[in-house]
Amino acid sequence: METTFKIMIVEDEGLMADKMEMQIDKLGYQHFGTVDNSEDALKLLETSQPDLILMDVNIEGEYDGIELTDMIHQQWEIPIIFITSLHDNRTSKRIIRTNPVAYIIKPFSDAQLKTTVELIVKQLLAKPSKIDTYDLNVEEELPTQEKDFLFVKKRNELVKIKIEDIFYLEADGRYTQIYTMDKKFLIRMSLKEMLEKKLDSKLFIQTHRSYIVNITKIKSVNLEDSVVDLGNMHVPLSRREKEEVLKKLDWV
Repeated sequence: METTFKIMIVEDEGLMADKMEMQIDKLGYQHFGTVDNSEDALKLLETSQPDLILMDVNIEGEYDGIELTDMIHQQWEIPIIFITSLHDNRTSKRIIRTNPVAYIIKPFSDAQLKTTVELIVKQLLAKPSKIDTYDLNVEEELPTQEKDFLFVKKRNELVKIKIEDIFYLEADGRYTQIYTMDKKFLIRMSLKEMLEKKLDSKLFIQTHRSYIVNITKIKSVNLEDSVVDLGNMHVPLSRREKEEVLKKLDWV
């Protein structure tokens, strides 16, 4: 039975792309479109967004599939299944860092693709469609004893977040995700605005254009894999920000 669930394919091998399109059709999902390069993928996504993307790692264009995924996640929260013939340790770590919903190694059978896609779609459809979004408290002046907290508001509810409990912040288009040990808040403010207006630059540092980290939560920095370890959480470290991060940590 056909559904309105839309799946996009980013794949530069024609036969493989045809195979995936046929499987999407057989499963009754909508084929959102197929592109073979990063530039066309971003152009297509500007018009509207699919519910799921099947993403190859080695694609045409300026960016590979992993870099493209990072760019996509800066603007949209679209689940991605990686499909690749590369399964070396470095590639695996790069893929895992993007938090994919699944990871399929080529060559694979029709049954493997079918099972993976059906399982992921079932999980996605079972998730609540609405994510709670919070607004930052608009008060300009807070009592001195409250300077160590952020106050976020959802309708008539005011939630108090202790700043030192924040592990990291992640850009989500014009919004920001704030992560503590056990909670996540979606805030109606960009990452840049958060860093400039709400966070102490002595405590927080940008590790990537999409991530800001609480320095006190950093356990280690993996320079080979460009990953910042926050204990049970990990965030990427870009080449652009690496020197400044190490300097701030006094590790140079």
